[in-house]
Amino acid sequence: MLLELAGRHPLLRADLTPERRADQVVTIDATRLRFISPLDLTAVAALAHATAVASSKSVLRLPSDPRVTSYLQRMDLLAQLPESTIAVGAVPFDVRSDHHTTLLETTLLTPETAPDVSERIGLLALANLGASPGARVARSVGELIDNAVSHGHGQAGAYIAAQAYTGKTTGTRRLEVAICDNGIGVLAHLCRNPDHAGLTDSETALRQALQPGISGTRDSRGNGLPDLLRQAGTTGPTRLVVRSGSGLVRAARHRTGMRTVSTLAAAMPIQGTWAWLRVSFAP
Repeated sequence: MLLELAGRHPLLRADLTPERRADQVVTIDATRLRFISPLDLTAVAALAHATAVASSKSVLRLPSDPRVTSYLQRMDLLAQLPESTIAVGAVPFDVRSDHHTTLLETTLLTPETAPDVSERIGLLALANLGASPGARVARSVGELIDNAVSHGHGQAGAYIAAQAYTGKTTGTRRLEVAICDNGIGVLAHLCRNPDHAGLTDSETALRQALQPGISGTRDSRGNGLPDLLRQAGTTGPTRLVVRSGSGLVRAARHRTGMRTVSTLAAAMPIQGTWAWLRVSFAP
């Protein structure tokens, strides 16, 4: 399989289509990638580890832009790849400064690492948003961390990365967080609850997951994703994109409370769940 990542945010596109090949090698071609977000980092890590668990080989072709490759190196993607993955391209010398208030490098997310990861996310949010807005956003990200740890952590792992942007290169100040896991996926999780046993496709399951009270269990849970949008949306314009199975859902909430949701069929089905959250900072 050949998966070409080009431009900016290719993994947010529902029409991203891998090229099927006869061999068992999974090649992720990032040579034309012009910008790497937390989603790119965590998704590549998740794909590489899922491939390794399936006893297949994977190849990562590094970006041709040395600045993009340098960032990839700085964000510890190469360190998180399985030993069986071959990185092709020039790897720059790793010289790094301390950016603990703006970056969370690509990190394996497990029940053991979750407390430290949550603390780091809290630091990022508080340092860049202030006490009250930062606490709300940290709680929102905590919903995603809880989902990944509760039913997304499989043999091939779950990965998280985050960055706070100052607005110099993005136009607006914002925080981006991505968590990509190789767990059971949203459809299988919801179907564990007999109330949702009739769900048959990932698109419907994702749309249901954004509704209050929908859960894979019969206890008093199920407001995770709706609460996430509500809490983070009070800080500034918020976007959430979730991929699972063969579905993709895009949700947005503005400070006025207006909310939009669109669900699409994804051309590239994935194992587990990929979630990307962007919270723009109010002036």
